[in-house]
Amino acid sequence: MTMKSTCLGLLSALALCCLAGAAATAQDMPANPPVKMGLWESTIVSNIGGLTIPPDVAARLQAMGRPVPGGPHTTVTQSCMTKDEWAKAFEKMNNNENKCTYTNRTITAQKISFDMSCASERGNVFTGHFEMLIDDDEHSHGTAHMKGTMGQNAQPMTIDTTLTSHYLAADCGEVKPGDDKVIKNQ
Repeated sequence: MTMKSTCLGLLSALALCCLAGAAATAQDMPANPPVKMGLWESTIVSNIGGLTIPPDVAARLQAMGRPVPGGPHTTVTQSCMTKDEWAKAFEKMNNNENKCTYTNRTITAQKISFDMSCASERGNVFTGHFEMLIDDDEHSHGTAHMKGTMGQNAQPMTIDTTLTSHYLAADCGEVKPGDDKVIKNQ
């Protein structure tokens, strides 16, 4: 597992939490989701700290139009939220595929927060806190702070993320449930 795939995996997990209020047990899952079903757009802005890369590598990444670790990284996705996707989000977070544990859970119709600890295949562990506020049935926003070590040298790393989501339409158009569409990734 590469550093990029680990970071993108963490960001994807956070985005899923953003729309579905994951990290709840089956009995915690609200019978009726507090958000509208349909097409949603999420913006995730992450700052990765502690990562050091050689200047020539940074220059090559910039020349290719790719983000350089450290500065803000913005990902915008569209996803199709259905009642099935809502339920699947809870199932995915509880089947421990991501080797994560969740504690200090607070789940209400307006707020979802939890502490999490996730282990990678290489034994690295990231811990942090996630909080999402559901402003109304068409808007939500939140933050996440993760810290851990990455790579063979156990380089310390932090990931600070802000998330905003808003409802676009009842019809998901070309975006299929379960298949997020990346609109922007820089």
